[in-house]
Amino acid sequence: MEELDEATSTLDRRTTAEDDYLTVTLLASGLAGILRQRADELWHGEVAGLLPDSWRVAFTRLWWRFTEQQATPLDSDLDLLRLCTEPFAMWPVRLALSETDSYNALLHGEELSSFAEQAARLGKGDVEAEWVENRLHQALRRAAEENGVDPAGIERVYAELRRFIIDHPVLTDTEVRQLERRFAACDGNGQTFVRVLINAAYVGHAVSGPYRYRRCPGCRNTLGQIGIGCETVGCAGGVPEDVTVTSLAMVYEYHRATRRYIHDPGLVEVRIFDAISDCEELIQAVRAVLFAGVDAVDVLVEFLDPRQRDGADAPVVLERWGIDAKDQASARLLGRGFTWPQHFDCDERILALPKHRAEQPGYVEDLEAELEGRVRVTVLTEQELLRRIKARAGRLGW
Repeated sequence: MEELDEATSTLDRRTTAEDDYLTVTLLASGLAGILRQRADELWHGEVAGLLPDSWRVAFTRLWWRFTEQQATPLDSDLDLLRLCTEPFAMWPVRLALSETDSYNALLHGEELSSFAEQAARLGKGDVEAEWVENRLHQALRRAAEENGVDPAGIERVYAELRRFIIDHPVLTDTEVRQLERRFAACDGNGQTFVRVLINAAYVGHAVSGPYRYRRCPGCRNTLGQIGIGCETVGCAGGVPEDVTVTSLAMVYEYHRATRRYIHDPGLVEVRIFDAISDCEELIQAVRAVLFAGVDAVDVLVEFLDPRQRDGADAPVVLERWGIDAKDQASARLLGRGFTWPQHFDCDERILALPKHRAEQPGYVEDLEAELEGRVRVTVLTEQELLRRIKARAGRLGW
């Protein structure tokens, strides 16, 4: 019986440490909790005490990994924190991660890396980021529902407001008032739902008169001190621009979470939509809808019947392609967390990647391996997607 118990214990330890992506997800969730605790301590002056449970479980799983590989186990939480600042490839223990992911670290200075944020959100660990993003989406949906007269109107208003936020990292109070005049629905206190959205997405600064700032021409994000370039992943960049805007009393700039979870991921979504909408070969052949189904998919492409070239009021749709665009650091984590909205019917399901992700060695292969047998979707780069849309329109007679 003792031999059986010992064998079972050994098996349990091996099974517990088997999936290193789970360990990494737990670590990232724990780090998100630790950083949140630290911010609370600085703000409230109270010491939180215990470390997050996910951190403790990850520490234990790593201890067994070190032991299995005959490496010296970590002595303390501080040792593990220091390790989190180094790429996984530099760790004294081998983790079963993809080659691309092994060059990522979990911490960059005092903040989570983009890889760690992706992992923490997959593990439901970055509560603050998820809360802010949920608050933003709720404000967006409410503004759309209150300003749209029917389902089609709600969808249109939602897409317009979300695109507006993506296109405007900086706003003046004059621009906000113009937006409120266009979407004037108010709550019981007389405040417009658009104003609620702006307050959720931006941080206001008291500014009267001209306000000057530097921005990146590629993504329009504001830039910090001179000499520091744009750090937005996938941005084409360019020579920084000096921009001057004039406000009456207030200037609004992105909340950090708005930039990281709405604007930056939205760059590839908007780029795909604009490429399809502005393509002369496709102007009559397809109808592109941004954030269709109130964000069920990022872009919906409807192929129209070429027999109605003169432009009928209600053109016949021959096919519908749904496109979900993703720009995430880890292909493995993306594949594990990716789902398709089952209620959204379309003929083709496409997961579109920006060029800089697809060109990473092994990225597409790792993503497809995680998706295989779980989600029926075609993985394409945004460039290949446009070529396929053109080819399909040609085969349909355009």
